[in-house]
Amino acid sequence: MQTSELRIGNYVKTLSGNDPVKVESISTKGINSTIGTEAISPVLITEEWLVNDFGFKDNGQGYYQHPEFNFFLYNVVEDEYFDCYKQVPANDETGDFKTLQHVHKLQNLFFELFEEELTSKD
Repeated sequence: MQTSELRIGNYVKTLSGNDPVKVESISTKGINSTIGTEAISPVLITEEWLVNDFGFKDNGQGYYQHPEFNFFLYNVVEDEYFDCYKQVPANDETGDFKTLQHVHKLQNLFFELFEEELTSKD
């Protein structure tokens, strides 16, 4: 995993623990001043992350919706990824969707679309 794909506030896994770590600082050598790039890896998006940590509503049948924005995810279980899309008016061409697997990429996309941070409720 490269630090160039991270932003302050992203969550990653480290070799030293099971709990994800919040990125508080980034350098070319690693994150949070003490964790090297070789020791970090992406966190997979799960229902737990979406519902419990980020506050998405479980709409059933694999669909999740953000409570404040018209932003949706669909869980493609057999392929272990989520399709993410923003609901837009029919005449708006920005209604594209992206396929994501990792929490930090979901956080980055959310910020790009809404200029709001997607952070854990904890």
